[in-house]
Amino acid sequence: MDNSRVINIAILGAGHIAAAMAEAVNGIKDKVKPYAVASRTLQKAQDFADKWGFEKAYGSYEELAQDDNVDLIYIATPHSEHYKNALLCIEHGRNLLVEKAFCANTKQTLEVINKSREKGTFLAEAMWTRYEPSRQILKDIIDSGKIGEAHYLETDFGITGRGIERLEKPELCGGALLDLGIYSLTMALMYLGTDIEKVKTGCNYNEHGVDLDNETIITYKNKNMAKIKSSFGVEKYSNYCKVVGDKGVLYFEEINVPRWYEIYDVDGNLKERVDLPIMVNGYEYEVLECRDAILNGKKEATSIDLDETVRMMKWMDSLRNQWGMLYPWETAEDINLDTEDVWGKGVYFDKEDVWDRSNTTSFLEVYDTATGEVETLATFEKVIEAPNWSHDGKFLVYNSEGHVYKYDLASGESTLIETEGLCTINNDHVLSSDDSRISVSDETQDGRSRIYTVGIDDGVVELITPEAPSYLHGITPDDKTYCYCAERGGEYDVYARDKDGQEVRLTTAPGLNDGCEYDTKGEYIYFNSVRTGLMQAWRMKADGTCQEQLTSDNKFNTWFPHISPDGSKIVMISYYKGDLWPGDHVPNKMVELRLMNSDCSDLKTVVTLFGGQGTINVNSWSPDSTKFAYVRYRKNV
Repeated sequence: MDNSRVINIAILGAGHIAAAMAEAVNGIKDKVKPYAVASRTLQKAQDFADKWGFEKAYGSYEELAQDDNVDLIYIATPHSEHYKNALLCIEHGRNLLVEKAFCANTKQTLEVINKSREKGTFLAEAMWTRYEPSRQILKDIIDSGKIGEAHYLETDFGITGRGIERLEKPELCGGALLDLGIYSLTMALMYLGTDIEKVKTGCNYNEHGVDLDNETIITYKNKNMAKIKSSFGVEKYSNYCKVVGDKGVLYFEEINVPRWYEIYDVDGNLKERVDLPIMVNGYEYEVLECRDAILNGKKEATSIDLDETVRMMKWMDSLRNQWGMLYPWETAEDINLDTEDVWGKGVYFDKEDVWDRSNTTSFLEVYDTATGEVETLATFEKVIEAPNWSHDGKFLVYNSEGHVYKYDLASGESTLIETEGLCTINNDHVLSSDDSRISVSDETQDGRSRIYTVGIDDGVVELITPEAPSYLHGITPDDKTYCYCAERGGEYDVYARDKDGQEVRLTTAPGLNDGCEYDTKGEYIYFNSVRTGLMQAWRMKADGTCQEQLTSDNKFNTWFPHISPDGSKIVMISYYKGDLWPGDHVPNKMVELRLMNSDCSDLKTVVTLFGGQGTINVNSWSPDSTKFAYVRYRKNV
């Protein structure tokens, strides 16, 4: 076989994606020749051929399929047309490179593959990301240990695609999944693999019944996780992948055709930025690999063989089956595949609605650190959350159903604290040093959290943070400075502000930084951060300097490190790795309350319970540092 031969390339379809391929073909004319193009009208095909230098123009796909001088046809029609276009070309003995997604579903895909094998033609999927050099470069970085042990992968691919028919219409296999989500799924497949334990997924529909946006969380058997999203309804374009390890973060944008990557350390410092190689526009690599395969008598591509194409179609069918999303010509049986056949033995879909808190019983409890005894103070047939212990030791404060309540420890009675119209108070609240005021996070104004301070006796409300969202966690002992988690510019970080001052950003590390509170001297802030892959407990000086990691667990996501008043002990809530995304703190999970000395020694589990969100969100130590309060839950049938 003459490996130097220039082969004839044809393009079936003359739209936007066809133009991108034509640009690539023209950039490698020492290897391939822009030979022919076909459209449904001759004029459109001729205009395309004239613009991009193709020798022949055909006004029908049939004419192109019959041309024996074509060495490889690239199918560039909408997803809904790939199946019949591919079968037409294979019937005439043509070699094919079919644009992703390969077909509408697995059933169509297998029929096309079987037909190609019967005819002995070359067949490959044009998933250009698989062929680009960046694929192996990025994989090598993850495998090299540059970011430590990789725990999590996160992708988001969103475009403003309203009004684009191929995205909007079900008859064109519209929706975000086949067009954009396939890239996000490919990131998980390439960089975390296939040893999967469970999958959780959901979508929102547009008015025509296709997925406007979707999200899927894949949990692996080693408890690594991938969180992947795609949407064509966003206002702001997004296209990135982030792989988080325990020593740093690998970040790159344009997941379909990465042009550069960045590596950050755990404090958010940029350590390395490298441009990735590209010859023309990225499409050239798939063409060159198909050319070499054809000249060497191969029937599949190496970078993505047909088994991998089938795997990806099965993944997407399985997700659509969970959503109940069918294309007009499909029946439910077309995409109702066996879950273990799709994802692997033992894999299941996680359908638990953790946020369903109806029919929940709450138990307000206290743990004695000296004796190890647990005392149940009260039982509530509703959700209560986040007890604070008063500085005089006489009462607890908790929130429930958008309000805050004072629980008297002597009488066991609860009384509502008036809050002057604040009626969506969440589980972020802290008492002043003299117990006369309570500062809260409330969402009444516009559904976004702001911080207010309220007089416990007079109910007088004062706004602290006009910026939103802001979630309170701590106040200095002199009641002058607040620390809180806030989202600014898409990042959640720890901020501080004096009552009448400007807010100051204290953390800049990638990922969520949350759960911040001062020690009783106001010298240090304790917080939690996801910067090393799993959520861990951290500490820094009150000005944001000297940030140090306190826990380094490979089993837990640890939240809300609460320092005791005497500064000797820290209590934390820990979720099991793989039960949830590290940046989440959801309810209705088995969790552990863990206790350690402030020098990080003697770390141990003291209570295992059904809880999570609301169990111990804010500092609940007794003033003598011997006990802490928390909430346990029970879901009633």
